Amino acid sequence: MIDPSIKGQELDSVSFPIDRSKLVELARAFHDDDATWYDLAAATEAGFSELPVPPTVSALVDHWRPGGALSTANAIGADLARILHGEASWEYHAPVRVGDELTATSSVSDVVTREGKRGGTMTMVMIETRFTRTDGTLVVVRNDTLIETGAPA
Repeated sequence: MIDPSIKGQELDSVSFPIDRSKLVELARAFHDDDATWYDLAAATEAGFSELPVPPTVSALVDHWRPGGALSTANAIGADLARILHGEASWEYHAPVRVGDELTATSSVSDVVTREGKRGGTMTMVMIETRFTRTDGTLVVVRNDTLIETGAPA
């Protein structure tokens, strides 16, 4: 069971590079074979001055955390058999570019427990992750909601 007193707690801080090879991997994961993602000449021809960075590039942080994508659920004390990802939203403050090194700092912004529509309680944990460049510029804020469903009867 998630302890509501974790509200305000910093969970982790991880630095990672925005590397061209990772952008290629993302494009392949999207099943997008547009040369703009792979080749600077094609990107330039398409009107970009550099290789484009997809807006969801912040998801790469989960591969850099010790414990991977489940590390956040573990850090909040969630029962992994009952955890769901409720939603994600992003706020963009500045462009992310190939060659940037980002530091992602995650903290618990809120914890809410309520009755579920099908009975039982559920605990929703809102996680805010702030992505900054090495010069301190805030580039992205990602908000995730993790939901721990009630224990089975």
